[in-house]
Amino acid sequence: MVAKYENAVLRLAQNDQGRDCVVGDIHGHFELFEQLLEQIDFDDQLDRILSVGDSIDRGPDSELAMEYYEKPWFYSVIGNHEAMLVGSIKQISGLHELWMHNGGEWAELVSDKELREMAAFFDTLPYAIDVTTPNGQVGIVHADFPPKLSWTKFLVDLEAKKLSDRNMKILLWSRETFKKMHMSIEYPGAMQASNISGVHRIYVGHSIVKSPASFGNIMFIDTGAYVNGRLCAVDITNEEIIMVKGV
Repeated sequence: MVAKYENAVLRLAQNDQGRDCVVGDIHGHFELFEQLLEQIDFDDQLDRILSVGDSIDRGPDSELAMEYYEKPWFYSVIGNHEAMLVGSIKQISGLHELWMHNGGEWAELVSDKELREMAAFFDTLPYAIDVTTPNGQVGIVHADFPPKLSWTKFLVDLEAKKLSDRNMKILLWSRETFKKMHMSIEYPGAMQASNISGVHRIYVGHSIVKSPASFGNIMFIDTGAYVNGRLCAVDITNEEIIMVKGV
């Protein structure tokens, strides 16, 4: 397939012809994803889908992921589940076992050649997507955003490979902002949300919410496709939420 990604940051120009919708963690539920595309009346000639990652594992059709990655309208950041597949193929200590305990069992029925091809492609996925919209810049990362950074500084450091290992791990694995959001709900006034400067909104997945929820200008949109059959998308221009639920 033709390489779609070359850098740690994917920058997308404003879509003046159609809609841009960011979708939560699919986790192998591509039949549900197809229902979502139908629900949003998706136009594959004009519209774009932007994924927060974790398209594989825990669902019934992870092996179909590459069919979607190859489509010209589907863009994605890397999630921790894609990263676990990559680490397993690279034989990084402990990652194969971690992956198998977190939904990677489907890979045992896939050829080694196919898995290596998937890993090679996933290894090229960006860690962040930056999209120009009428509201300003919109960002997408998988799990969380590093503290004490503006969006602009973050992109510069990420592209220059100057982001610390700790901050790279935050992008894929952290739930700190998610925990702060829940603490602010449970104990009103205990946690004050502040916006990340230089960006209108940052969309993340990884941590499951009943419906898209925000803390500052970070919005969580993983509605638990593999747990409860709910998958959502958000139009990044008007922030309309579209959700489908499987049977």
